[in-house]
Amino acid sequence: MADGELILTLDAALAERLRLRAEAAGLSVEAYAHDILRRDVDPPGLAERETRWDGRLRPRSPEDDLDQNSKAYSDYIERICDEAERSGGVPWEQVRARLRNFGQPR
Repeated sequence: MADGELILTLDAALAERLRLRAEAAGLSVEAYAHDILRRDVDPPGLAERETRWDGRLRPRSPEDDLDQNSKAYSDYIERICDEAERSGGVPWEQVRARLRNFGQPR
């Protein structure tokens, strides 16, 4: 790799699919691949160390699968509220600032 140049090796099947999509888009294979890679690496608002929105999800907690009309769900919500009261929760000013910036590039 010299001066930022990178050479990728693709198997024949992937190369053919890439060629067909580039052709359908009216671009050269290189321009099409460059565009795909640029959009994947530089999505708007994504910091270097953040997880992509379509990346691997964290495991769900068992409480996420509770029926919202069940006693267990009610108890779970009560535990969350109790913890917020004990710890002071998140100040409204901080929540409001985050909501105003929600979905904006950072």
